[in-house]
Amino acid sequence: HHLSAQDVVKVVNLDEFTVNAADDSFDVADFVDRVRKDTTFYKAFLNLKYFPHNVDGAVAVFKKDESERGTMKRRARQHLNVDEMMSTEITFEETNGNIRKRNGEWKYLTAEMYDEVFFPEGPVKVSNRIKSTEQELVSGSRIDKHKAQLKRMMFNPGAEIENVPFIGDKLAIFDDHMVPYYDYSIFNATVNGIDCIAFSCFAKEGMEDETVIHDLTSYFHPDTYEVLRRDYRLAYSTILFNFDITMKVENEQKDGHLLPNSISYDGDWNALFRKPEIISFRLKCTDYNTRAGKYADQ
Repeated sequence: HHLSAQDVVKVVNLDEFTVNAADDSFDVADFVDRVRKDTTFYKAFLNLKYFPHNVDGAVAVFKKDESERGTMKRRARQHLNVDEMMSTEITFEETNGNIRKRNGEWKYLTAEMYDEVFFPEGPVKVSNRIKSTEQELVSGSRIDKHKAQLKRMMFNPGAEIENVPFIGDKLAIFDDHMVPYYDYSIFNATVNGIDCIAFSCFAKEGMEDETVIHDLTSYFHPDTYEVLRRDYRLAYSTILFNFDITMKVENEQKDGHLLPNSISYDGDWNALFRKPEIISFRLKCTDYNTRAGKYADQ
């Protein structure tokens, strides 16, 4: 393959993209470069972990025949003190079915990740600085590194993750070796009443086995270029494991911060020596306090 990442600009499909008369200054090359370097989506995830808010979530575990194995509903409030210590207060929980062990531990890795990411025990030190979070990938125990890699794969798709067997370099959708496997397009779309510029990346027909990210569509605010919504599907299969994940995340702007307000996940994991996991969850995040922590005096 001789196509380079720079050639994305040349092959991107603009057939559905209409630049109106007032926006004739739109530069395709500049926009693609912004897409490649985007950190706003990952920053929104860090803001989710940082700013106090209410969480309303539901998770369901399924059998192979798609019948429910177990469910859990939860409501909680995340708190943050002036020392940037975060804690979570669970205000409601209803569990039905086979989702925990008798000792209270989770039976499923996805359910454990769901609990740790969205309902973490505290108090724990938090930060919404991207630089500080990068340390999760190079420090901590083996299981901590594994969890950090999974979080990055789920909440920062499109960036290479080192030391993930078989798939780490396949996540970098703009790297020279991955560009030939994708079709790219730019088009207009509306997200919650806001006219956005959308960028899509789809695996070419017949190239699915060469990719991990099968499709990835991001909806950018036309002025700030923040990601207001992202839909994506990640799937891959090896001798050791296979997975198929579909996620949709919607963000909102408040007081200069990008904040997730809706998250949906449908995933099928099957790893060697572990029970297969078919799990879905839905979350609504509301009532953010953006004057907490280091922003208290702003």
